[in-house]
Amino acid sequence: MTFSTLHSLRYRSILDMNTLIEVVRFIITNVILAFIFLFLTLEEIDWALFSSRAGIDDTVIDKTSWNIKKLF
Repeated sequence: MTFSTLHSLRYRSILDMNTLIEVVRFIITNVILAFIFLFLTLEEIDWALFSSRAGIDDTVIDKTSWNIKKLF
């Protein structure tokens, strides 16, 4: 009788050091990006409120990649 369907599995710990480092790096990177986008959004909202209150009617040409109006 042969056992050709059996596999020899080596059990590996899910929380090894490399996986833990990758998870921490992923979380830190996303937190930094979230803060950057938060402050960019707050700056855009602040400028919109300021320009509407002060009656500024200057034409703003913003061709940058982080322009929130272009993103939405």
